[in-house]
Amino acid sequence: MEFPFMRAFIALFLYRYFRLVVNLFSFWTFKPIPPPENPKLTAQDVTVILPTLEGCGDELVETIRTILDTQPYELLLVTIEANRQKAENMLSLMPASKSRIRLFTVTHPNKRRQMTRAIPEVKTTITVFADDDVSWPRTVLPWMLAPFEKDERFGGVVTCQRLRRAVSPSFSQRIWGFLGALYLERRNFDCAATTHIDGGLPCMSGRTVAYRTDILQNEGFTYGFTNEEWWFGKYQLNADDDNFITRWMVSHGWETYMQYHPEAEVLTTLEDNPKFLKQCARWSRSNWRSNLTSMFHEKHIW
Repeated sequence: MEFPFMRAFIALFLYRYFRLVVNLFSFWTFKPIPPPENPKLTAQDVTVILPTLEGCGDELVETIRTILDTQPYELLLVTIEANRQKAENMLSLMPASKSRIRLFTVTHPNKRRQMTRAIPEVKTTITVFADDDVSWPRTVLPWMLAPFEKDERFGGVVTCQRLRRAVSPSFSQRIWGFLGALYLERRNFDCAATTHIDGGLPCMSGRTVAYRTDILQNEGFTYGFTNEEWWFGKYQLNADDDNFITRWMVSHGWETYMQYHPEAEVLTTLEDNPKFLKQCARWSRSNWRSNLTSMFHEKHIW
């Protein structure tokens, strides 16, 4: 019995490290698509959709500030009805709120419903989704728009990410922060490598991601996005919004791309306490659900 197990171990070992070597070579030779000198698409062709639960807070204010610094056409903020007043009070303190920010609400907390509430309101060619805990560099939009200009087959473009460090962290926060930083750096490495190999991506992270608006405003997309089911139709899936859109790109023949470059790098936060383990568990469940759906239900990857 030992010999078959040993053969299996050796096979898995060789596959694991052959894949690592290939990914290392791909990562080292990867080059992002630079913005053109005379772009046809500009920040004024971009609308940012920002779903949020609380509707206010210092972190959200910072996110909105950095997004508006990139000069998009407008920002659509979507929260829940119970927090409308909080959001209105926050926006009243922002000079740009009347001309560049619109507020929408949904009845219950549901990120997919929040996103689809705002999608029909978009008037621009490109839609960008962002989480409410990210910080953008001023240079991010030209880099995100570059692949769309290079090839019309590109339907989605995602950014690289880095952890925003805690201010005056404790020793335990440093440990958890180190683990979070490792997760994001490993993800950057994996996505850049697979993008260079065949254009594939495991997931278009919803922290900051751009899509062609006409893809999102398709009625079939809206229905599928808000009615995805799991486990033979027993459960309606509200999580995994970014995984669904990634699979939609694949199943409908759209190319995707990751811009791995310092000027396309957004900062984000992760839990810096034991709750980080719960985040990891959620990511793991999400990956299993999406991978099983891709391989055995939709089967487009084959």
